[in-house]
Amino acid sequence: MRSTVRRRLGFATLAATAAFGLWFAQAPVSQAQLRATSPILTDRHGARLNVRTVENGTWRVQADLDNIDPAFVEALIEIEDRRYYSHAGVDGAAILRALRTWQKSGVASSGASTLTMQLVRQYKPRPRTLRSKVIESFEALRFELHFSKREILEQYLTRVSYGGNIEGIDAASQIYFGKSPRYLSTDEIALLIALPQAPEARRPDRNAQAAKVGRERILKRLLAADLITLREFSNANTAPVPLEKSRQPDQAWLTAQKLARSGDLTKSWLDPRLQRRLQNQLSLAVDRLPYAVNASAILVHAPTREVRAHAAIGRRDHDGGWLDMTAAIRSPGSTLKPFVYGLGMDDGLIGTQTRLRDAPSRFGSYRPENFDRRYYGDVTMAQALQHSLNIPAVGVLDHVGGRRLDSALRAAGASPSQSGPNEDGNEAGLSLALGGTGLRATDLAMLYTAIANDGIAAPLKWTQTDTPEDHGFELLQADTARSLRRVMSAAPRPTGVMPAHLNKHAPDVAYKTGTSYGFRDSWAAGISGDYVIVVWMGRPDGGPRPGVTGREAAAPLLFQIADSLARDDRAPALHRSQKTAERLKSPEEIAPVILFPMNDTEIAMNAFGEASEGIDLLVQAEGSDVRLYVDAEPIRKGRNGYRFKPTSPGFYDLTVIDEVGRKSEGRFRVVSLQDTRHPGL
Repeated sequence: MRSTVRRRLGFATLAATAAFGLWFAQAPVSQAQLRATSPILTDRHGARLNVRTVENGTWRVQADLDNIDPAFVEALIEIEDRRYYSHAGVDGAAILRALRTWQKSGVASSGASTLTMQLVRQYKPRPRTLRSKVIESFEALRFELHFSKREILEQYLTRVSYGGNIEGIDAASQIYFGKSPRYLSTDEIALLIALPQAPEARRPDRNAQAAKVGRERILKRLLAADLITLREFSNANTAPVPLEKSRQPDQAWLTAQKLARSGDLTKSWLDPRLQRRLQNQLSLAVDRLPYAVNASAILVHAPTREVRAHAAIGRRDHDGGWLDMTAAIRSPGSTLKPFVYGLGMDDGLIGTQTRLRDAPSRFGSYRPENFDRRYYGDVTMAQALQHSLNIPAVGVLDHVGGRRLDSALRAAGASPSQSGPNEDGNEAGLSLALGGTGLRATDLAMLYTAIANDGIAAPLKWTQTDTPEDHGFELLQADTARSLRRVMSAAPRPTGVMPAHLNKHAPDVAYKTGTSYGFRDSWAAGISGDYVIVVWMGRPDGGPRPGVTGREAAAPLLFQIADSLARDDRAPALHRSQKTAERLKSPEEIAPVILFPMNDTEIAMNAFGEASEGIDLLVQAEGSDVRLYVDAEPIRKGRNGYRFKPTSPGFYDLTVIDEVGRKSEGRFRVVSLQDTRHPGL
């Protein structure tokens, strides 16, 4: 009987041990939990354009120790978990200290939670009981088994609460101080450590006095630990606390919605200046109209195929006013006619001066009409394209083949919503010349970029991680693409736009308009300088707008955009904005400038180390986020700027790196005033 009981106990112990081992072997958090951070979209320079919240409207940005002030990390560990790098998730010495304090006073006044245990609570909040402490201890051991110390610290600094809907040091620093946590002043460091200890009670925007008191407590402990000087304590303690929150970047929300995903840092090719301007231009165009309408546009840098601006604006007082209409499938109207004529030119059927018949015609059972129901007899191919005549375009497509046009568009990367010709004939495919299919504005931008690039089609580049195409698809021959650009450049300008040959400052725009059946879609697509511009206007529900054409609605906006691009190009260098000038400068010209100490400078000093007054390091750089290093050691920015205290005479290397990675270097020498051997003293 006893042996049976012992055997059962042995099996139970073995099973419990196995279950415990399996539990330990499992990851404490899922990949979905790790990636549940705010999606961030940056512009082509790496600056943030858009940051979005996660569940419950929480701002939670992924922390990166490389982008956090080392002085903050040092202070945090000193205050919250001094033995962080030596324990395995549970600090035995801290637990014994807490138990002794509890035994003496009868009150648990000394905490024993490590940073790892605090991280466990952030993922799985529990009541503050002894049982919870035990569970958190085991969970902390599990975290330490699966993650490195760096990973645990980054997770903690991602999820720690800073009050309200703010989590993580990055979001807190951006919202409370309006800056990256890469460089923090002493008062900011103390406040960012004090806040998580009482996130709601110490919120500076609601209780400034409590925030100051909490900050002072942290400053006193940092002073006692010799992490700050008495002067730094005094300056930090009298500094004001932030009373208002800063807004997170919310530009290019449409592109962010399209590209950015939870947990991702998406580096786009958007140009912030062009993006802001395009959004303003669309907004003004929509606001001027007496009826509800949406407007969308995409701006592509043709040589690189990079999307530099992307926007959609609509009135919120009608359904669909918030939709991304650049991704909607709509009839392209006559914007495909250049490709009809281009394929005909590639096949040797026509040239720009070939005479085509513009008269009522029937193609099997298909009988198209010109838009204005007027006919002009014999016209050249150039005239037919410039005036968007329907009959000549359908006639050329009848010889080229609707199925061929459809296949060419698909091979180029577009996605027509209809397959084109019927299997039993060619008639249905002929409507492709007049917009008898569905395309997205992004498809049209890609196709017109092929015309700008001598006929070679390739996908648009939205992000800096997009894989470049080695070759691409030859949609049109190079000579054909160049001929089309010349013909389209000579097309009549919209009403109110001066012809290019009458105004030397007018942009050279090769463009084509389009209007879908029932006046549902107004299009203008064109090439101006190095840019391809596609504009769409209409109702998101597909409702008609009688009499509103692409030439009247979309073309003026296209020329307005083109004109603003041309003004950028012709503006004198002395009158350009700082950002425009930066675009034209070489990387060496816009790199940070070391003002003091300049290269090969010698500086004489009386004392070294903490006894010295230090050397003020002066730099000039585009942007505000600058990193300084002396002999590869980071120099933290204080309230009075960057100050370096040499420890001894000798040579020192100074490196300055700006927010987009541009670097300048210099070397200076420090000598002692007591060194009589130094010449010149």
